[in-house]
Amino acid sequence: MSLAPRTLRCGRSALAIALLLTATLALATERQGKRLKLGQFNPKDATVEMFDAIDQRDIEVKLIPKDSTECRVIIENKTDRPLNVKLPDVFAGVPVLAQMGGGMQGGGNQGMMGGMGGMGGMGGGMGGGGMGGGFFNVPPEKVGDFKVTTVCLEHGKAEPRPAMKYTVKPIEQLTDKPEVHELGRMLGTGRLNQRAAQVAAWNLNNDMSFQQLAAKRLRHANGISRPYFTPQELQGGMQISAMATKLAQQRGKSPGETDSANLR
Repeated sequence: MSLAPRTLRCGRSALAIALLLTATLALATERQGKRLKLGQFNPKDATVEMFDAIDQRDIEVKLIPKDSTECRVIIENKTDRPLNVKLPDVFAGVPVLAQMGGGMQGGGNQGMMGGMGGMGGMGGGMGGGGMGGGFFNVPPEKVGDFKVTTVCLEHGKAEPRPAMKYTVKPIEQLTDKPEVHELGRMLGTGRLNQRAAQVAAWNLNNDMSFQQLAAKRLRHANGISRPYFTPQELQGGMQISAMATKLAQQRGKSPGETDSANLR
């Protein structure tokens, strides 16, 4: 009796098993490659708006300023379920002592402003590029953090520093100027030069002229001083200030239709 048919059948079976294993491994690799990054929006999880979730005590948010240019946002999920936190397009960072003193704009350090909604990814902590679309996912009873570019809004006061406690508030609690709100949204896109944005912030919120900002100087301990802003930063600030004012006017005429797409 010939063994050829049996050998052929065995060979075909072995080939089929090998192909099945290969397909299974490829599918597993593909699924693993699509695994969500830490912080990335997960459609299976509940979504909450940041300030609402703070009020409901589902999350706690802390701000730790590096200086006037940047702060770290720390979000703690106090629930037993993962949450997609919808981040605000623009927010205020307010010194805790200023609130305890009975006013948002009392003495002490400057209030800050930043934007979160348009950022496609942030470094540090759980951010790691995983955040996108204005959402940040935090696992149950865990803490996530990311960095945000900021500007100061109260010229003449001391700059933010890590030792100062800040809290996150809606931007309206620090300034009611719509053009400043638009500046914060623009800052959140990650496309603005921070120094130029600071020029625009003090111009729009503190009514400082560009001549005053050009005359502002940074003095060192050895007595040497230099201009606080470069000509390029001042020129950029003028353009940003004009754009923020234009966006505020457009939003006032057509609510909800204006965004920062003009920066692209």
